[in-house]
Amino acid sequence: MVVSQENSMLTLKYMTEEKENQFFDRKSAKKPVRALANYVASFANASGGTLVIGIADDGIIEGFEDYPNKYNEFLKVTSIDYLKTIPSYKNETLEVVNYKGNKDKILLIHIKPSTDILIRNVKDEVYLRQGDSSNKLSSEQIKILEYDRMEIISPGKLPSIITIDNMKNERYARNPQISRALTELGLVKELNEGVARIYKEMKDFFLEEPEYSEHNNMLLKLVLKNNIVMRNKRKKESLLKDDNIKDNWEELNVLEQKTLQYIYDKGEASTKDISEIIDRSKRTAIRILNKLEEIGLIEWVGTSPQDPKKIFRIKK
Repeated sequence: MVVSQENSMLTLKYMTEEKENQFFDRKSAKKPVRALANYVASFANASGGTLVIGIADDGIIEGFEDYPNKYNEFLKVTSIDYLKTIPSYKNETLEVVNYKGNKDKILLIHIKPSTDILIRNVKDEVYLRQGDSSNKLSSEQIKILEYDRMEIISPGKLPSIITIDNMKNERYARNPQISRALTELGLVKELNEGVARIYKEMKDFFLEEPEYSEHNNMLLKLVLKNNIVMRNKRKKESLLKDDNIKDNWEELNVLEQKTLQYIYDKGEASTKDISEIIDRSKRTAIRILNKLEEIGLIEWVGTSPQDPKKIFRIKK
């Protein structure tokens, strides 16, 4: 049976018959190497994935027999000849029988998601995997991908004793009665809690400090900048503080890592949740969850192992 040693889901049947998706694409070896380098970059800029070279879009196993020099060229598809920044990846070669009935091979490039930098080609272009396609992004889309923001506008000016410079530490209640009532109800802990919490949480996630500004003494504007790349890096770093997860992380495939990260972020997840987040069948989600449970990374909570409403959590 022809199957990837890096990702057991990638059987020959899967690679020839499965629809291309967020984590998988196949391309004929006749394609230009430069063009397929953009597919590598697109996976790295999203959630990772596998590019199979030697199987045409229609699932025909062409291999490299008709393109004898292309195999070595494709081994360099992740090199600086085509990409300005090199993603984390692993090449895998599988022996197959091509459409002519002759012994041949296909090349699998397993690409990990880039969490700290956008992967650009030598033309400084950025591609992103979106569903079953790898799309070139506009300048504006690149800015959104790596750096977006939220603006909140509040009518009215700051109280007399509060300024932009001292609002981080100065405490003041515009309506002391309401403030006291909220505190007594346990809805807030102290004056100015919201401002302090915003500063703290932005710092915790390696984001820039919030920006407050006054406009014509008529309104207050708050700008929160969200660096997506750093946020994702921070989430992964937090997950890998668990020694058990850290020790097993590199042995997991992309879908298993994505499942584990989702459960960690959300606190718990159902089989249906995982099926939707990885865009795979329920059967595939169950197989992934069972593996993560078997190696002691997650545990189920429910009335029995067969409970259809059971949920999964990170194992403490």
